[in-house]
Amino acid sequence: MSLSNAINNKCKDCIYDSKAPGTWRAQVTICSVNSCPLWEVRPKKTRNIPKSVLLSYGIKSAESK
Repeated sequence: MSLSNAINNKCKDCIYDSKAPGTWRAQVTICSVNSCPLWEVRPKKTRNIPKSVLLSYGIKSAESK
């Protein structure tokens, strides 16, 4: 297993909730646990996260500021 896959799997195992809004990668992207040693290298979405998903987590998108 590659380092990248190991990080992806750890982050997904830690935060992903299949019943919560957004894909696993979206949920990992908006993870706010910056004390985690993997936070800086966590997998992040390259496309925008839908506004409805951000709002469900209480995050205002850049457009709504």
